[in-house]
Amino acid sequence: MDALRLGPLVVSAPRLHAGLALAVLVGTAELVAWRRGRRRGGVGDGAEASALPEGGAGAGWAWNAAFATLVGARVAFVIENGGYFAGRPLEALQFWQGGFSAWWGVVVGAGAAAVSLGRARRTGVADAFTAAVLPTVAALGVWLLVPALLNPAQQGPMSLPAVALESLAGGVIELLPGRPLVVNEWATWCVPCRRELPQLARAAAENPGVRFLFVNQAEGRATVASFLTAYPDVSLGDVLLDHAGTLAAELRGIGLPTTYFFSATGTLLGTHVGEISGAALERWVHRLQDD
Repeated sequence: MDALRLGPLVVSAPRLHAGLALAVLVGTAELVAWRRGRRRGGVGDGAEASALPEGGAGAGWAWNAAFATLVGARVAFVIENGGYFAGRPLEALQFWQGGFSAWWGVVVGAGAAAVSLGRARRTGVADAFTAAVLPTVAALGVWLLVPALLNPAQQGPMSLPAVALESLAGGVIELLPGRPLVVNEWATWCVPCRRELPQLARAAAENPGVRFLFVNQAEGRATVASFLTAYPDVSLGDVLLDHAGTLAAELRGIGLPTTYFFSATGTLLGTHVGEISGAALERWVHRLQDD
């Protein structure tokens, strides 16, 4: 399962799992701090009780760890893709497009937590590290186990469906293997779709060995043509019209935008749900060319 639908929103499953894990980390740390604070508050009266550190170790370490995890994961991704971001430094700030190195984020977050907990211990909170055990285990459990529970059995590899779609330029195009293929499902009303189209158009122009198909979902020819006319600087090449959502059904897509990456033999190598960053797209294109 690459994504989950929450009402009208479609959320990338890896991002949802990571966000849920960080929420569990902070929420459990706050609960532990509150429970310890209640117990400690009843030990004595007056000055004796007020002298105790509020909530034992407190939950500040968890907030610091969560923030450091996010920043560390993004910075590591930017460093790993330094060649791409060197020519487009402002895109490094476009974190909403995705692009995080999860394990590096965990390392940075763990370091931030250790620093915060060590500082708390030096100021007299003897149980600082003990208080962090349950939140840490709970967060890691959510991050590692939830994906396995939602995907109990791995499905076999998917292949490029034998679907024929109407071309905006006229005629019908059949999806056939033969060379690496990127299929982007989009719609004119989809804001993330509109934001990522220039990235995809640029990648298509720079990589003629990879075919890009832009499959519009359930909109009329006039609507799509009018939209593209308003963006003369974005040349999409092969634009297909999937009026009935046939391709999305075959590929079990659940939202827009979604980008599929097929090898030259027609095997689906990966799926990206949501707006894709230029760096992530470049990685996939290189993988397709090297496959």
